[in-house]
Amino acid sequence: SVQAFGGGPGLVVLGAVYLAAAALAAAAPTPGGLGAIEAALVAGLTGVGMQAGPAVSAVLLYRLATYWLPVLPGWLCWRSLQHRGYV
Repeated sequence: SVQAFGGGPGLVVLGAVYLAAAALAAAAPTPGGLGAIEAALVAGLTGVGMQAGPAVSAVLLYRLATYWLPVLPGWLCWRSLQHRGYV
């Protein structure tokens, strides 16, 4: 998602930013680190030299793809299982 908005730091730096943000978000009392991980990722990306606008856009795209979009197929499977009487 960083590459989609003009690139930025290298893969190793992105990995370090993600690991640090995930560690911070693990302490947040929200499901999936919602809110905390986004803020930590944006702060980390801007801290390593990425502009704020593309950093926010990249983080929101990443969270959309990894947190919100998988909800739809999961919900559809859950409804199918309920309809067939498996759950």
